[in-house]
Amino acid sequence: MKIIDKKQQNSSSSSPSGRPGGALRLFIPEKLSELSPDQLRYISRLYLMGYSETEFLVKALFYLTGLKLLPSIRYATQGAALPEREAVEGGSYWCTHDSMKKPFVLDANQISEMKKAVDYLLQSDEVKPLSWIGFARARQYRLYNATFEEYLMAENYYFAYIETKKDEHLDNLISCLYRRPWHQWNAEKIQKRAKQFRNVDPAIKYTVFMWYIGFRTYVPKRCKALFSSKGSGKRRPFNPREYINGMIHQLNNGDITIKEKLLKQPIWDALDELEQRAIDFESSLP
Repeated sequence: MKIIDKKQQNSSSSSPSGRPGGALRLFIPEKLSELSPDQLRYISRLYLMGYSETEFLVKALFYLTGLKLLPSIRYATQGAALPEREAVEGGSYWCTHDSMKKPFVLDANQISEMKKAVDYLLQSDEVKPLSWIGFARARQYRLYNATFEEYLMAENYYFAYIETKKDEHLDNLISCLYRRPWHQWNAEKIQKRAKQFRNVDPAIKYTVFMWYIGFRTYVPKRCKALFSSKGSGKRRPFNPREYINGMIHQLNNGDITIKEKLLKQPIWDALDELEQRAIDFESSLP
């Protein structure tokens, strides 16, 4: 958690009644994994709204810090009170915050500087998912309690959603990562169980997509050799099916009789084995 201290100056020009200043203390999560469930839902909704980068960051900054823009007036640089709905560029704005007893002024340059504290929201990183969606509970955020098959199915629907942007594929991805506590994993029931997520708030659904993107940023950090391009030679166009089948083939060495056993093993046992094989391969290179 990051703390930003801003000193508000004692000046009659910063307040219509010459109100005294003070210390503005803002607490800001430093990374996506520090967001609370409510914060995660809000940021997810911002992603879906299609704001410009600046609008997105300013709105995120105000929400995450608890800053509030006064609804009635804005103190402009030339000293005139202007409607809040007018363009904010180049002006100064009356704000409130719980750390300040009275309203105070922030100018556009200060806000521009402060929003750098939430630049990380523009990058992919790990996310702590919402624990529940309806009656369905999330898997552990790094999928330590998931099987290799669950991972491969999640990969399949992730790529399908990336390519088509169809909600049905996102629902299927959610069905891989969330399930009711009394349900056992069953790949054949993914699409049937996905129906329970059909009418879920899009912002909540998108938190799952954020979670899985973050998980996919972690895997190469842990399995560096597996995802290294060293020794890969000329690259072919990426094919999700070949990618998934390739991992299975590397583990079973072409013996299809052990495929079912491989799919039931914990995901990280499978990935760690693939990582070791990638390390051995790299070591064999001249």
